[in-house]
Amino acid sequence: TAADNQPTVTIQVFEGERPMTKDNHVLGKFDLTGIPPAPRGVPQIEVTFEIDVNGILKVCYLV
Repeated sequence: TAADNQPTVTIQVFEGERPMTKDNHVLGKFDLTGIPPAPRGVPQIEVTFEIDVNGILKVCYLV
């Protein structure tokens, strides 16, 4: 997290190879809510990406 006691994190998913995020294509975004109160940087959030044989992207997270 970027701030003390941050209850929510927005995850944005992009595709592309450009060095600047703004130059890539947004696939989607979602909010992770219910993060327990803690000093910034203490909550560790792991995000994983999987693409199935049909090209469907699955994004998972673990807090």
